[in-house]
Amino acid sequence: MIQARLTELNENEILLYLGYRGQEYPAEVEAQIRRCEKEVLAAAVPRLIWRRLPVNRADFSVLPLEGKDIRELLAGCDEAVLMAVTLGQGIDRLLVRSGVSNMADAVIMDACASTAIENVADNFEMDLRRELEAENLYLTDRFSPGYGDLPLAVQRQFCAVLDTERKIGLSVSSSMLMIPGKSVTAVLGISGRPKPLRKRGCESCSLFCSCMYRKEGKSCHEK
Repeated sequence: MIQARLTELNENEILLYLGYRGQEYPAEVEAQIRRCEKEVLAAAVPRLIWRRLPVNRADFSVLPLEGKDIRELLAGCDEAVLMAVTLGQGIDRLLVRSGVSNMADAVIMDACASTAIENVADNFEMDLRRELEAENLYLTDRFSPGYGDLPLAVQRQFCAVLDTERKIGLSVSSSMLMIPGKSVTAVLGISGRPKPLRKRGCESCSLFCSCMYRKEGKSCHEK
């Protein structure tokens, strides 16, 4: 059974959320990031719910999904996965408190929390890929409501199908915002053959801060 996992955060991703693009930053900022990261990890209670469903004409029988992008994602897939992960209400409370007491901390904590929820989603995706390997099956990228032409309005139905409010404490507001805020929902296709995956961004590179190409506004693929 795949469980929610929150592991060590990628500092490059935190820096990306904070707007750093390869430039150097003071040691005191690094210390502040480390301190805020510890507080976020202490407050986070990651939770996960997912469901494996058959695909029929790029629609789930329980949840019609509209748009060209989702049809392309699920092309050639007989099954798909609906997933939802959240860091819990403790993170929302931490961000509110820090916003009142120290706005600089609040900005950094928000970046750390955004990195953390992506970490949980990435870990689930990695664990599921490994599980499907035993069945000789392959996983597509994940695709969330609001991406491309998949309407954000599907979020409420999405969470209803997974029963997220009861099972992991995740609800959707009237304006389609997820509560707790640091939450992710997504669709992933399951195929009998490998499908091309999107390239990971520069934030995953160990040379993120020192890369001379990034300092020039380029990537190493353009050298």
